[in-house]
Amino acid sequence: MTTVLITGGSEGIGLELAKLYASDGAQLILAARDPVRLFDARNELQKLYHARVDTISSDLSVPGSAKKLYESLSGHEVDVLINNAGCGYTGYSWQIDAEAEEKMVQLNDASLMTLCKLFLADFTERRSGTIVNVASTGAFQSGPYIAGYYASKAFVLNYTKAIAEEAKEYGVHVCCLCPGPVDTHFYAKSGGRKPKGAMSAEKTAAIAWKGIQNNKKVIIPGFFNRLAMLVPQSIRTAYVRRSKLKNIRRRNKKG
Repeated sequence: MTTVLITGGSEGIGLELAKLYASDGAQLILAARDPVRLFDARNELQKLYHARVDTISSDLSVPGSAKKLYESLSGHEVDVLINNAGCGYTGYSWQIDAEAEEKMVQLNDASLMTLCKLFLADFTERRSGTIVNVASTGAFQSGPYIAGYYASKAFVLNYTKAIAEEAKEYGVHVCCLCPGPVDTHFYAKSGGRKPKGAMSAEKTAAIAWKGIQNNKKVIIPGFFNRLAMLVPQSIRTAYVRRSKLKNIRRRNKKG
């Protein structure tokens, strides 16, 4: 039986991927910060799919938490690691709380890297395993007024592509999921505004699932998101600048 560890697995893309793996007969381990959401996610998965679901309350924005999470799984042989947990903040870069963004980098990058290192050591020794790191289409460009988040996802994309090359000779598949706007709680948490036409988490996960099964290295869900990658980076950056600044001004006006 395949065992899948999903960070940020209690909602959004993580939970939708959990459903797909559960429907395929996998055993799930969901890690997230909120124990209540974890409880609800486990009950939903068990009710719908009669899946075995273990949950771990873990705040990966805390240094050392990734290693602690790995060590807590000593009784499990994980086959698939999905690094989905992440956060971001919208605003003028010098006005966003420094401590909050330091935690964001710990969550989005440092903890992800540590989990990759620890599980790659296991996977390469066994000569099997899959790692999926969730980035963003924002990883392909700079992001004015969401600078730290876009930069953190650029790290995820480039780190993932590099370790994928290292791991492939050992039979380990490493890929990067780069969704565009997705209809999740991310925008409410980040202080941004959900764009029109945001893809559902369910559809995003379905496309990701297919790409993972086909051993793709980089998965960009949605035709228009892939098409946008052909637009010069300067134009994409200008679009982000206009849209984010408009959102910030709207938010400040309401405030």
